[in-house]
Amino acid sequence: MVKNILRIFFFIIILSVLIISYLSIFGVKTDKFNDLIKSQVAKQDKRFNVEFENVYIKLNIKEKSFMLNSKDINISILNEFQKISNIDLLIDLRSIFRKENKIKKIIINSKENNILDLLKFVRKYKLNIPVLYLENSISKGRIIYNSTINIDNSGQYSIDFSGKIIDAKLNILGKERINFVNFDFNYKNKNLEVNNLKFKYKNINFDSARISINIINSLIKIKGDLKNNINSNLVKYLLNYDFKEFLDKNIFLKSLSDFEITFNKKFKLINYSLKTEIIFDKLDISLKKINLKNYLREFKQKIILNEGKINFQTNKKNISINVNSKYKLNENANPKNFLLNYTKEKSTEKYDFNIDLTEYDINLNDLNFLKKKNDQLLFNLIVKKNKKNISVNELKLFNNKNRFIIKNMKLENNFKIKDFSSVEAKYYNKENFLNHISITKKKNLIKLYSNQFDLSSDIEKALKSKNNNNFFEIFKNLTSIIDIDVKLARIDNEHSLKNVKGKVLVKNNKINKSDISAKFDEKNNFLYNIDKNNGKRVSIIYSDVAKPFVKKFSFIKGFEDGKLDYTSTEINKDLTKSELRLYDFKLKNMPTLTKLLSLASLQGIADLATGEGIRFNEFEMFFENSKNLLTINEIYALGPAISVLMEGYIEKHKLVSLRGTLVPATTINKTIAKIPLLGSILVGEKSGEGVFGVSFKIKGPPNNLDTRVNPIKTLAPRFISRTLDKLKKTN
Repeated sequence: MVKNILRIFFFIIILSVLIISYLSIFGVKTDKFNDLIKSQVAKQDKRFNVEFENVYIKLNIKEKSFMLNSKDINISILNEFQKISNIDLLIDLRSIFRKENKIKKIIINSKENNILDLLKFVRKYKLNIPVLYLENSISKGRIIYNSTINIDNSGQYSIDFSGKIIDAKLNILGKERINFVNFDFNYKNKNLEVNNLKFKYKNINFDSARISINIINSLIKIKGDLKNNINSNLVKYLLNYDFKEFLDKNIFLKSLSDFEITFNKKFKLINYSLKTEIIFDKLDISLKKINLKNYLREFKQKIILNEGKINFQTNKKNISINVNSKYKLNENANPKNFLLNYTKEKSTEKYDFNIDLTEYDINLNDLNFLKKKNDQLLFNLIVKKNKKNISVNELKLFNNKNRFIIKNMKLENNFKIKDFSSVEAKYYNKENFLNHISITKKKNLIKLYSNQFDLSSDIEKALKSKNNNNFFEIFKNLTSIIDIDVKLARIDNEHSLKNVKGKVLVKNNKINKSDISAKFDEKNNFLYNIDKNNGKRVSIIYSDVAKPFVKKFSFIKGFEDGKLDYTSTEINKDLTKSELRLYDFKLKNMPTLTKLLSLASLQGIADLATGEGIRFNEFEMFFENSKNLLTINEIYALGPAISVLMEGYIEKHKLVSLRGTLVPATTINKTIAKIPLLGSILVGEKSGEGVFGVSFKIKGPPNNLDTRVNPIKTLAPRFISRTLDKLKKTN
């Protein structure tokens, strides 16, 4: 009996399991619920039309429900169709026994549909602005979706939506095109999650593991990650700047990004942020518009970055770029550190640039400074830039022995200096002389102080300059008083000026007035003055020691003794008239003069010029500078051995044309009887024939001068007059 009962019990259990399994898997075909399905659809909208053939009753143990299942269904509204592969209606078991047939959940699994067909279907059901925007933005693509409609006891429902987008094409705001869009999605409680996203934008492939889209109040927030390649076109779009002249347009860099975008419900962009890390092995940057060859011999107008990392951040207000890399200027160089921090806020940009220059020769000719390869030298530059100005907060070039620092320098966009706070330089120059100079500016007062400074190269450049460039032209209308205090100014290996003091008045980039004095020693002075006379600017230089200035000219050798007196008057911007006087000096070797003496058969004087030297009591030069033309109105030199009167012109880089008279002192002695006879030394061994002197011409290109002489028996009245004037003053 017990066995039979147990058998019946187990049979019932097995039968129940089989029935439940059959009902759960296969179900029972019926048409009794067709009207129920159609009525539930009609509750949503009477315009809906549902076409299906078979309905199966299934059991869903997990949901405690009977499930009505149908396959291959077409749903339409006003001729817009959706193809559905499967629909499940879950009916609460308890409601069946109460004959209520209450639906608690609807599960819809679609076939592959065109995205535009789905959007049109939704829009026909209910006009929706975001859907309308999407319809205008999507030009192609397919979708497979699963929708679960949960209905609570009060009849309210919520929708969960998931699926896959296949090969979609987007057109954002009618401008930006995104192609080959593929991803999985899941929408629940107003939150959309996108996984395994792939798309192509600006010919670049993008991948994303996860993107979430949340609707909070009236805002749509999109947050996620992207893995992609970057090229110059994408950089141009993100920064609104075309880098084509710096970067190869075909360059690709791998990057990993995190982003966040906020729209309103009309898809108007409210805010965005992007954080990107870019890692590269090699990046060639072209610098064709930058010429640094005068300072960096190895500079080939490009820079090669290696083993680098770029951190890029941007939002609606700011842009930030950090570059940490190694660099080199040519393929054979050893890589050194390169750091760049760039930020942009509204229209203000900031650059913080650091670079190690140890690997290269650095030649700063203007400062007479040379840094050799493998000697450490670091460069730091902090710059702010807006639409009107460029501000150099700090420029620093330094190592353990040298430093150059500029602070708070303001530039216009044409790089003219508007203002600065301070300049400091402490460095060893090419002659291993330690220079130390400090310049500070406060309002219209500039103070220049130095313990010691080497002026030798600056003086040589000023004396030999072939142009009239004004140093102050680097400024934007500088008007200031410069207060100078230099304890020691080196002129050459033998001479230095001590206690150089004075003031210089600069107005609109021009020196209007200066009063500078210094001493060589207790007896010998130096003066440099600029003032105005009858509205014309007059420059005066006086030095008790002329040698350090005259010896800068390579065609004059063995200049000894002498004093210098120079006056220059600026007639207009294109014309200056000048007077140069030298007193009581000696020349040991001046090649042009020696050649003249030899051609004139004055061998004794020529021997003096290369031996003990020829002494002159006085030298005067009156000349005019007009653009590229130097006009010599008169050069007159008077000495106990020889006197010279000369005039002519020098056309810059083209032609030298000089002519004059050269007269030995013996002739002057015979004529005027004022200078003691020097005998055969002056005229050499060749006997004279009553010749008073020689006339000469020097003409030709600067590097190929033709010199000719002719004996003269009669001195020109002008020569005699000039000589008498000088002799009277001497007596």
